[in-house]
Amino acid sequence: MHREGCEDVIRYGVVIPARNEEELIGYTMYSLRRQTIGPSIIVVVDDSSSDNTVKKARKEGALVVHIERRSNAPATGTPYLAYIYNRGFEVLKGLELDYVMISGAECLYPPRYVEELTSRMARDRVVVASGAAIGEPISLTSPRGAGRLVEAKWFRSVGFRYPLNYGFETWLLFKAISQGRGVRLYRDVTFFLLRRTGMSQRKALLQGKGMKALGYSSLYVLLRMLHLTLRGHQAEAIQMVRGYIGSGTRTYVDVTSSARRFEALSLLRGGLRSEAL
Repeated sequence: MHREGCEDVIRYGVVIPARNEEELIGYTMYSLRRQTIGPSIIVVVDDSSSDNTVKKARKEGALVVHIERRSNAPATGTPYLAYIYNRGFEVLKGLELDYVMISGAECLYPPRYVEELTSRMARDRVVVASGAAIGEPISLTSPRGAGRLVEAKWFRSVGFRYPLNYGFETWLLFKAISQGRGVRLYRDVTFFLLRRTGMSQRKALLQGKGMKALGYSSLYVLLRMLHLTLRGHQAEAIQMVRGYIGSGTRTYVDVTSSARRFEALSLLRGGLRSEAL
């Protein structure tokens, strides 16, 4: 589909991980098909759903990639979720695309969402961007994991995949920053989550592991812990530190300097108020 006043066609593919999302995925797919710039392809990576997720996704026109479930534990925040995304990226890698869009199965996008983001990304020379989810905490320094668009050419240059490690979504931002490329969250480009996110002890533990993998300083982690404690999340704060100091987490070697820059920007812009890493 052509953008108004523009002869070029914006080509993008969408990857949606899904497990037992039959109640919501139809709304997400509908909102994507209603975009003023429609997707070239939507890939739903089905994580062994036991309901009608696959049927609903195919009915809405998605290409479905099925994978066998490796564990009964939630995938969010784990390297296994990176593996799920990568199975979708494998489908898109051989296509001629300008952008890759990453979505949850519970997202509802206004019709001009993609048009607004791609226009601003081109204007601002940004390679990773997202809008803001209404009613959710906002990080002034980092795009969200869902509702995210990635410039395909740049994504291809860094492997067209997420690393199988904790903190993989933030790694992509740090990789861009380390190369002097732009990342942005556009606060006035909004979308809806049909299922609210929240903090839990498990999520805090995994965030701690992610911060360790990404090379965050112990001082920054302690400030995050204090912030959680002051908000009444003492147990979650303890779990975050446990994740950070625990063993077995592989540290990225290519984005350490970006972590320091991100910490400074986060503190200057009030990033501790958000749930982002």
